[in-house]
Amino acid sequence: MKRKYIHIYQCKPGYILADDAVDENGILIVSKGTMINEHIIKRLIDFRIRQISVYDDKQVDNNEIKKEQIAHLRRDYKKNINVMKQLINDLAAGKKLDFEKVKFVSDSVYYRISTITNLTEYMNAVKDIDVYTYRHSINVSIYAYFIAKWLGMEESEIKNVITTGILHDIGKSRIPDSILNKRGPLLPEEFEKMKEHVEIGYKLSLDIKCINDNIREGVLMHHENVDGSGYPYSLKGDKINLYAKIISVADVYDALTSERVYKKRNTPFDAFKEIIKMGYSKFDPKILTTFLTNIYVYYIGSMVKMNNGQIGQVVFVSPLRITAPIVSVGGRCIDLSEKKYFRIDEML
Repeated sequence: MKRKYIHIYQCKPGYILADDAVDENGILIVSKGTMINEHIIKRLIDFRIRQISVYDDKQVDNNEIKKEQIAHLRRDYKKNINVMKQLINDLAAGKKLDFEKVKFVSDSVYYRISTITNLTEYMNAVKDIDVYTYRHSINVSIYAYFIAKWLGMEESEIKNVITTGILHDIGKSRIPDSILNKRGPLLPEEFEKMKEHVEIGYKLSLDIKCINDNIREGVLMHHENVDGSGYPYSLKGDKINLYAKIISVADVYDALTSERVYKKRNTPFDAFKEIIKMGYSKFDPKILTTFLTNIYVYYIGSMVKMNNGQIGQVVFVSPLRITAPIVSVGGRCIDLSEKKYFRIDEML
């Protein structure tokens, strides 16, 4: 595909970056294959990048571009996973929290996700990378980014929420592997030990003076429930930190939709059912409603495998019945709210 060089002020949203954009020190600012948006243009200007190469519109092969974009997404995600591994392993070895590593992952998530137009494509592209332990915190920070954005939060607050997602489970680095990796339900005494991770994470965050107090409280309170049934302090409603309420929803959703050693991943629609069952006794009503009324649209167009083995496509999701989409299978449309014997087994 042909490239053309343009001045940054000629750049428009929708262009595809043909080469990595680097600053004067050779540090990567935006990856090749990224679709340009207003945020990316501002970032390039802020880093004093004056000229970039983009693909000539007439020469663009959309399939090739998509492959390139996915390759870059996976590369960046793997890099973040490796940093998270180092971070968690260092903490497990008794070292202090390394904020440079936290900031690296947090910034990477923010700048990468702000270029994403299709959340489900992104999550599908990275779903098989590494094990759940390292993937989970990054995924939670991604979902938390979207929730914060849908809530209309300021950029600085969104970045703080991402950092809270990165840090929310760091206390588990000091919980025995025998408990963390146990197949099946924990014994009461094991669950009590597991619950300590929120206070451990909070204490670890105290080593970094520049961390916002809301981030610390988000780590500490992300297992509190609005009805007071959570831990560690059985807080209710407005006593629970806003970041913690956001992380709570993101945490549960990623856990439900992730492959684990001991369980198959739920489909998003089954996850919606579970979250709705937990409902407003566990989650903040505004945050839960914001999440559910925005997330489901990303799954329209997704390919799925039905319980009879047929392949179909989600063609419509009613905002009134987000747990039961309409699926096109074999040339006919099936409303899963009416055909109870049909169900989606797997997202493809």
